[in-house]
Amino acid sequence: MFISNKFVALLSVQAVVVERADAQNLSSHTDQASTTDSDLTPEDKNFYPRSARPVRRQQGTPVQRSRSLSPASSVVLGIGSSKGAEQRIQDLEELLRLKTKENEELGKAHNKRRERMCLIQNYYKTVRDQLKEMEKSSGLASGKAHRAEFWQLRQENSDAVWNELAYLKNLTTKLSIEKASLEEELDILRVQSAMDRATVKELHICLAKEHQELLYKMAEEQQVKSSTPKKPPLSSGRMDQSFKKIEQLEHRMFLLEEQNEKLRDEKEQLLEANKDLAHSCRRLHASADHQRVQEAVREEAALAQEAQHRGDITALEVQLGESKKEIARLHHQLLKLRQELGILRAARDFYRNRAAGPTRTTGNSTSINNKVKFKATRHRRLLHLHSHQTVGPNQATSWQGCSPSPTKDEWEDMSIDSDRGEEFSDSLNRTPSQAVLHRQPSTKKSYRCSSSSNLETTSVGSNRRQPHVLAQGSSTRFLLLDDKQHEPWDRGTGGEKRRWRKKRMLMKSQRCSTSSLQQRVESLQRHIDILRSARKDALLSAREMRRANEMITSQLNTLTEKLHSSKQQTQKLTSDLAGVEQQKKVLEMELEQWKRITLPPQTSSAAPVNTECHGKTLPASANLGPKSLEAEVKQLQGRLKSASAEVTRQMAANKALRGQLQEKEEKLSQLQDKMNHTERDVHMKRQLVEDLKTRLKFLQEMEKSYRGQVEELEKKVKALSEEGTNRKSFIESLKRRLNVAATEKSQCEDSCAKLKEDLGKKEQRIQALQSHIAASEAALAALEKTAHEQMEGLTQQSSNTIAKLQRQLGQLSSHLEQLHCFIKTLASEILLDVQEVKQQLMNRRRLKQASSMAARNNLSAKSMIKAKSVAASILNMSENDLADIMEPDQTTEGYGQSSRDQEWLDHLNLILQQKIPTASQLMQAVRVKMKERKVLTEELAALTTPVSEKP
Repeated sequence: MFISNKFVALLSVQAVVVERADAQNLSSHTDQASTTDSDLTPEDKNFYPRSARPVRRQQGTPVQRSRSLSPASSVVLGIGSSKGAEQRIQDLEELLRLKTKENEELGKAHNKRRERMCLIQNYYKTVRDQLKEMEKSSGLASGKAHRAEFWQLRQENSDAVWNELAYLKNLTTKLSIEKASLEEELDILRVQSAMDRATVKELHICLAKEHQELLYKMAEEQQVKSSTPKKPPLSSGRMDQSFKKIEQLEHRMFLLEEQNEKLRDEKEQLLEANKDLAHSCRRLHASADHQRVQEAVREEAALAQEAQHRGDITALEVQLGESKKEIARLHHQLLKLRQELGILRAARDFYRNRAAGPTRTTGNSTSINNKVKFKATRHRRLLHLHSHQTVGPNQATSWQGCSPSPTKDEWEDMSIDSDRGEEFSDSLNRTPSQAVLHRQPSTKKSYRCSSSSNLETTSVGSNRRQPHVLAQGSSTRFLLLDDKQHEPWDRGTGGEKRRWRKKRMLMKSQRCSTSSLQQRVESLQRHIDILRSARKDALLSAREMRRANEMITSQLNTLTEKLHSSKQQTQKLTSDLAGVEQQKKVLEMELEQWKRITLPPQTSSAAPVNTECHGKTLPASANLGPKSLEAEVKQLQGRLKSASAEVTRQMAANKALRGQLQEKEEKLSQLQDKMNHTERDVHMKRQLVEDLKTRLKFLQEMEKSYRGQVEELEKKVKALSEEGTNRKSFIESLKRRLNVAATEKSQCEDSCAKLKEDLGKKEQRIQALQSHIAASEAALAALEKTAHEQMEGLTQQSSNTIAKLQRQLGQLSSHLEQLHCFIKTLASEILLDVQEVKQQLMNRRRLKQASSMAARNNLSAKSMIKAKSVAASILNMSENDLADIMEPDQTTEGYGQSSRDQEWLDHLNLILQQKIPTASQLMQAVRVKMKERKVLTEELAALTTPVSEKP
C-alpha cells in the first residue's frame, strides 16, 4: 500500500512537470509572436492585416464585423495611433535623456575648465611671487639648475638635493600643464560625441514623424473611400495626455537648448580668459628667463674672479715651495758650519783639558761641578720656558727629549776652561742676546727671506708670525750647538745620536712648513674677510652718500630761503641808504645856509633858497645860535660816520651775499636745466596721458561689455580673498616662527662663541693628552691582538656548536614530520573504519525495514525488488537513487555524519598545525572517534544477532 501511494505521488509529480513544460512552450510561442508583431512596422502591419487577424481572434475575443468591406479598421487605426504616440513619447524621453547627458557632459567640462583655470591662476600667482623674490634677491647668483649625480643626493640637506627637488618641481608643473591641455581636448571630444548622439536621435525622431504622417494620410484616404462612417477612437483621453506630455517635453527641450547656448557662451569667455592668462604667463616666463640669463652672467663673472683668485693662490704656493727649498738648502749649509764649529771647539777643549788637567785641585773641580750643575739646571729651565713661549706642544715634547741631564752627558768631568763654553751656550739660550745675532747671520737672513716673502703675500699675518719664527730658529740653534759641544764626550754613540737629531730636524722642518701653510691659508681667509668688510663699507658709504645728498638738497633749500631774505634785507638797506643820503644832502644844505647866515652880505640871497628847499623860515634859522648849530653839526657828523660804517658793513655783507648768490644762481641754472628736462618729460608724459585717455575711453566701452563677466568673477574673487586671508594668517604665523628662529639663532651664536672658547681650552688639553695617547694606542694594539685570538677561538667553538645544533634540528624536524604523517594516517584509518561500520549499519537497517515491510504486506523480497526495478525504469533512475529518495531521513543523517567527520579532520589538522601541538587535545579527538566506533559496533552487533536468529 505504501509503495502504491508513493508511485501515485510520483506520477502526479511527473504530470505537473509535463504541464509546466507545455506552458513554457506556449509562453515562448506567444513571446515570439509578440516580438514578431512588435518588430513589424505599422506599414508592414497594414500590408499584412489578414495574417495578424486570425491570431488575434484565436487569442482574444472575436471582433464584430461591420457592414462595410473593411473589417474593424477604426479599432486598428486607434490602436496604431496610440502605439505611435507611445513610441513618440519613448523617443522623446530617450532624446531628453541624451540631452540631459549632453548637458551633464557640458557641465562636467565647464567645471573641469574652471578647475584648470584656478590651477593656472595659482601657477600664475606662484610665478609672479617667484619673480618678485628673484628681483629682490637679484644679487644672489642662482643660475640654471644642473642635474646632480647620485652620490651627491646621499646627503640630506645639500644644495644638490634642493636643486634636484626644484628640477622635479618644474617637471611636475610642465606635466600638469600638459595633462590639463589633454583633459581639455578630451572634454571637447566628449561634448562633441554627446552632441552627435543627440543630433542622431533627433534625426531618427524626424524620420519617424514623417513616416507616421505618411501612414496617417494613407489612413485618411482609406476612410474617405469607405462608405460607412468612422467610429470614434477608443483611447482619445490617452492621446490627449500623450500630446500634453509631448508638449511638456518639447518645452523642456527648448529650455535645455537655451542652457546649452549659455554654457557655450561661457565656454568661449573662459577660453578667451585662458588665452589672456597664457599670454601673461608666457610674458612672465620670458622675463624670468631674462633674469636667469643675467644671473648666469653674474655667476660666470664670479667664477672668473674665483679662478683668478685660485691662480693667485697657486702662484703663491709655487713661491712658497721655492722659498722652502731655499730654506732647506740654507739649513743644510748651516748644519755643515755647525759641525765644523763643533769639531773645532771640541779640539780646543781637548787640548786645554790636556794641558791644565793635573794642576787643578779637587776643590776647584768640585766648584766647577757645582757650577756646571747649576748652569745645566738653568739651561733646562730656559729651554722649558722657551718651548712654552714659542713652540707647539708636539715640538715641546721632542725638544724636551733632546735636552739631556748633565749627569748623563758627563758634564761633571769638564775642566775650569770649559766655563767659557758653558757661558757661550748659556748665552745662546737667550733670544735677545747679541752673541746669537753676530754668530749666525745666515740663519737670520734665511728667516728674513721667508718672512719677506710672506710679507709680500700676506699683509698683516706675516708681521705677527716673524718673532715666532725667529724664536724657533734661536731655539734650534741652541740645541744644535749644545749637541756639538757634547760630541767629544760621547764618541761611542755619536753616529746614532746624529742620525736621531737629523730625523728630528727634518720632522721640525716639515712641521714648520705645515704651520706656514696653515698660516698662509689663514692669511687668505683674512684677506677674504677684509674684502667682505670692504664691500660692506662701500655699501655703507653709498648709503651715507645718499644721505649726504639729501642733506645737501635740504641745505640748498634753506640757502635759497636765506637768499630771498638777504635780497629783501639788501633792498631795505638800499632804501635806508638812499634816505640817509637825502638826510646828508639836507644837512649840507642847512650847513651852507648857516654859513650864509653868519656872513652878513649873503643873508638876503640864502634865505629864499632855504625857504624854497626845506620849508624853514628865516626867523627860526636866525634865532639859532652858533653853539647849538655846531652841536647839531657834530651830532650829524657822528650819525654820518655811523651810517657810513654801517654802509661799509652792509656792502661787505652784500659782497658775501653776492658770492653766495652767484653760487646759488649756478645751482639754480643746473636746477633749471633739470627742470627743463623734467618739463620735457612732463610734456611727453602728457602726450602719453592723452593717448592713455583715448585708450581709456575705448577700454571703458569694453568695460561695459566685461561688467557681466566681472560680476561673475567677483564671486570667485571673494572665494580667493578668503583663501588669501587664510594664507595671510599662515604667513603671519610663519613670520612669528621666523622671529622665534632668529632669536634661537642669536642664542645659538652666543652658545657657539662660548663653545669656541671651550674648544680652545679643550684643544690645549688635547694637545697635552696626545703624548698619553701614543702609549695607550700601543697597549690597545696588544689588547686587540689578544682579543682577536680569543675571538677566533670563540668563533670556532660557536661554529662547531651551531653545526651540531643544526644536525640535531634536522633530525628533530624529520622525526616530527614522520609523527605528523603517522597521526594523519591513523586518523584517516579510524575514519575509514568508522565509515565502514556506519555503512554496515545502514545496510542492516535497510534489510530490517525491508523485511518488516514484507512481513506487513505479506510480500516476498523478490516482488519488492521487481517493484523497485519497475519504478526505477519508469522514473529513469538507478535503484540506489530510488532507495535514497524513499529513505530521506537516512540520507540526511549520512550528510550530517560526513560533515561531522570533515569537521573532526579539520580540528585534528588545526591541532597539528599549532606551534606546539598538545598531546591531550590529540588524545581527546582520537578518543571521541574511538568511542563513536565502539557505539556503532555495539549497535551493529545488536542488529546482527536477531538477523542471524531468524533463519
